[in-house]
Amino acid sequence: MVLTLQPPVYVNVRIALFLARRSLRESVLSTGLMVVAIAVGIGFQVPGTANLEGYRAELLAQSLDAGSGDVRVRPAYGRLLYDADAIVSRLSRSPLIAEATPLIGTAAQARANGRSSSVTVVGVEPHARFHPYRLVSGAPLGDAKDTVLLGVSLAERLGVGLGDRVEVRILLSSYPRLVLDDDGYGTYSLVVGGLVGLAASDGAFVTRAFLAGELGDEHVASAILIHIADHERAPAVATEVALAVPGLIVRSWMDDSSYLRSSVRAVDTLARASWVMGILAVGIPVLALLYVSTLHRRRQIGLLTAMGFSRLDLFATFLLQALMLGMAGAVTGGIGAVALVHYLVRHPIFDSQAFAIRPILTAGDLSLTVLIVLATAVAAGTYPAWRASRLNPSRILRGIE
Repeated sequence: MVLTLQPPVYVNVRIALFLARRSLRESVLSTGLMVVAIAVGIGFQVPGTANLEGYRAELLAQSLDAGSGDVRVRPAYGRLLYDADAIVSRLSRSPLIAEATPLIGTAAQARANGRSSSVTVVGVEPHARFHPYRLVSGAPLGDAKDTVLLGVSLAERLGVGLGDRVEVRILLSSYPRLVLDDDGYGTYSLVVGGLVGLAASDGAFVTRAFLAGELGDEHVASAILIHIADHERAPAVATEVALAVPGLIVRSWMDDSSYLRSSVRAVDTLARASWVMGILAVGIPVLALLYVSTLHRRRQIGLLTAMGFSRLDLFATFLLQALMLGMAGAVTGGIGAVALVHYLVRHPIFDSQAFAIRPILTAGDLSLTVLIVLATAVAAGTYPAWRASRLNPSRILRGIE
């Protein structure tokens, strides 16, 4: 028995590339439509995903960096942490913690222009890196004890602005104090030094030294807010803090704020759905147009087969068409997407009270998007290429197909 080895099958890449380019030039309309479909897919996918990333980052920044922190430490019993400064000093030694900030709050009533409103006055460290608010206008809170930062909604209700004075009546009787002859409250005339927005738009902020001093102990705090560099590591840091300060309530933002956790998960879900829609928006038009193009070129395919072109040559020719279309669409869509992202950075889709959604786009994200869309275009061209390689040339040339 004699074994005969079949010669290996090679693809003539130069001829396949020539035929692919010629086929694309023969039908300018179809080629243009496929390039536009891919470019539009990238043009919408990249800015859309970048905006979602920007919204997610701004949501976390407003809620955590300019909010209640990544990890919150509160007293297990009572309303105050009497050794807050010592706890902060101990926690600050951890390399995972960017900053631990004590604050104290109490109920109050603000009055101005014959109007009044109930408010929670919060005493903060004026020179800390992170504060539970974001300044909209005015100057940061300094060491002056007669300055207050008002939320924009509260200032609007009272009819006051920057530089105006507001009378704040602070409830003191609910806290242990050294001074007992003030009827349980203190009345102070404070200058509005700045306005803060969003979650703090109904609040009022003074220095912790002033408020804690009026309450009778400059070292007490209602809570300690811990800020870290990586928001996702909050549970691990919370576990470490709980071991360092036993007997206190320690919660990460994921456990302490179900609304924020659900909002972040919703954004991540929308981002994944956007990827799926982008892939379908590219794959379906390219598949349909390439398949129609294959049907219109059946006679040409039959002639090429009769001339000695193998099925592998035909498959490579039509697959190269999809690759060339994908590259053209990817370059065009990528340029348009980057231009649109730069425009949206300068003109955000939402900007209110220092909350601005600006798209976040990195070179890695752009490259990944382009590669995925390009792979989608090539994958969409696989079936038309296979279909072209399986056509029967004898039936086509006889006019049966």
